[in-house]
Amino acid sequence: MEIIVRPTQVSDAAALCDIYSQPQAQRETLQLPKPSVAMWTKRLESMPQGVYSYVAEIDGRVVGNIGFEHSQRPRTAHCGSFGLGVHDDFHGRGVASKLIETVLDLADNWLQIKRVQIEVNSDNEKAIACYKKFGFEIEGEAKWGSFRDGQLINTYYMARIQA
Repeated sequence: MEIIVRPTQVSDAAALCDIYSQPQAQRETLQLPKPSVAMWTKRLESMPQGVYSYVAEIDGRVVGNIGFEHSQRPRTAHCGSFGLGVHDDFHGRGVASKLIETVLDLADNWLQIKRVQIEVNSDNEKAIACYKKFGFEIEGEAKWGSFRDGQLINTYYMARIQA
């Protein structure tokens, strides 16, 4: 099974809508339930400067997405952050790792980014383990940092520093 990562295209809007409509993706990302193709199309058509988006494909099917934001503020231009989602049917196959490798290569070798950060639900053990595999460390915890399934939950701030 080969995972191909490529830049996101506007024509991927329906696939992204499908990914972020999955129960696990809704639970573990900050996307709202029942996204529309129109919303994703508009988002992809109007990507701000410093935002990069990639999709992962398996056998021609889009099964994952990562968005990477390079801070455009002068004093934090050495920082970037990302969010990602993987279709529920493709968890545990290395899709998230391949997407993270892609944005870390961009950050380290092309954008001169020294700090990459992410927020993650504190009970999302699989995601936390994945991020730690890439050198991310938990720097802090936000009490009630996110709202999910009608409840406030804690989130971790994680970061990877490349000196």
